[in-house]
Amino acid sequence: MDLSIRVYEKEGEYVASCPELDVYTYGVDAEEARRRLKHVIAFYASTAQDLGYKIDASELLAGLKTPVEARGESFLN
Repeated sequence: MDLSIRVYEKEGEYVASCPELDVYTYGVDAEEARRRLKHVIAFYASTAQDLGYKIDASELLAGLKTPVEARGESFLN
């Protein structure tokens, strides 16, 4: 599964999202937001495994595409 990361700057904070999984995180800079998003994706996979789904966190993380930076763009409207 190919996943993408989108990073937005919103009022001095950075929001990272993975649209394919509909998950979001934030950070004081883009790198922190991305790092947190990777942790959330790993937790997502772990939880899915607990529910009986065959999802491998390392495969999900390996499928992350190069982040897309979107400066000043808001998706929270």
